[in-house]
Amino acid sequence: MSEYETRLRIEQLFLEIHSEWIKKAARLTGDFSSWTRQRDMPLEDILMCTLGKKGLSTTMEVRHYFQAMEKAEQTVSKQDYLRRRQKLNPEVFKLLNKNYIKRFYSGQEAVRWQGYLVMAIDGSRAEIPNSKENRQVYGESVNKYGNAAVRTNLSVMHDVFNRFLLDIGTHHYRSSEKEDAKAHIEALKEIVGERPVLIMFDRNYESLEFMDFLEQKGIKYLIRLHKGHYKAERAQMHGDDEEVELVYTSDRMGHLRAKSPERARELVKQKSIRVRIIKTKIVNGEEAAFITNMREGTTAEILGLYRRRWVIEQKYHTLKNKLKFESVTGKASIYVEQDFWAQTLVFNMVQDLITAAECRAVIKAKKKRLKYEIRINENIAIGLFKEKFIRLMVEENDSLKDEMFRQLTADMERNIVPIRTLKSAPRKWKYCNKYKCNQKPSF
Repeated sequence: MSEYETRLRIEQLFLEIHSEWIKKAARLTGDFSSWTRQRDMPLEDILMCTLGKKGLSTTMEVRHYFQAMEKAEQTVSKQDYLRRRQKLNPEVFKLLNKNYIKRFYSGQEAVRWQGYLVMAIDGSRAEIPNSKENRQVYGESVNKYGNAAVRTNLSVMHDVFNRFLLDIGTHHYRSSEKEDAKAHIEALKEIVGERPVLIMFDRNYESLEFMDFLEQKGIKYLIRLHKGHYKAERAQMHGDDEEVELVYTSDRMGHLRAKSPERARELVKQKSIRVRIIKTKIVNGEEAAFITNMREGTTAEILGLYRRRWVIEQKYHTLKNKLKFESVTGKASIYVEQDFWAQTLVFNMVQDLITAAECRAVIKAKKKRLKYEIRINENIAIGLFKEKFIRLMVEENDSLKDEMFRQLTADMERNIVPIRTLKSAPRKWKYCNKYKCNQKPSF
């Protein structure tokens, strides 16, 4: 991935933010007049301020934005800013992100595995402001102490080799992960076109109905199996890598029949589905099994590929703890989608720049014969990008803008860390919100 192509994608995004058609996309359904008048903080300023947010209080976010814009006097209050945000359609960030990603996949830069773009889909819980509106929209989660809190089911689709988040979804606390994944897959073709795709899933996605859905969509899949699932078929296998027939029995269709009788009858007519089951051992000696509809890859290659799925867990850590994903602007539910999609777009721009900078950093490291492989420090890269973002967007002098991009990637390139294999640690659960709406930091 070249630095030049990355810069072109980001500059095209800047042009879109200042275009006329974006005003129509930014209007809520039924709203035909917003974003037409010239104000002290027009639409492009609202978009840039939202993209540039650092998880501070709203007053400080707006203040820092005007300082970055080098406007001596701030004429927009916190209340005016929030009122303007209430009229902003969250879909505008989704559209900007889709256009950004499509520009990448329309070229030949994408890294593939045996001809496939490799994606991972997974869900997580994200905390959002504990307001009455959010409890109605996203539902209540009762913790072990009996206290009700608001959590949203967050689902993302991530390209494990090219680092981009192609799609995200914020759903009701009790939504189905498989249904969330279907929404991602419906959006996938519009982004990557007809390129062959392989999607990896963890053990919560191994239903027969979901595998049939993926077959119908022409998607190759790799799913890890629960230990006790499809015992009969696995016991009849003569080796550790075989094709087997999974029959749509009455017991297996029971849950689906209660939820969707018509879909259950459709599957029963098909009688069975033919899949490939791979049994192996993972690093700690634990036995694992995978189910797939692809014929490519040996057992060792499949296991090595599935290990790449863990990257999506690391990206959740990046979103929540480095991009302040859960530090939502306010208590209204519209801010949740706005902030989540805005920071997803920022995430993709940062990953684009990191990839370009890392290519050069790796070459330099090999010449120096360093002991460990290296990578760009993602946390520092995000900070550098947030620091320069507003100035990059408003700079009109092309030569100055080019110099700012070069300086930004050079700064990222200097901040490298070694890649070491560390022992895993047990997960620690927290039962209280990290972020308070009225206690955000001012610095």
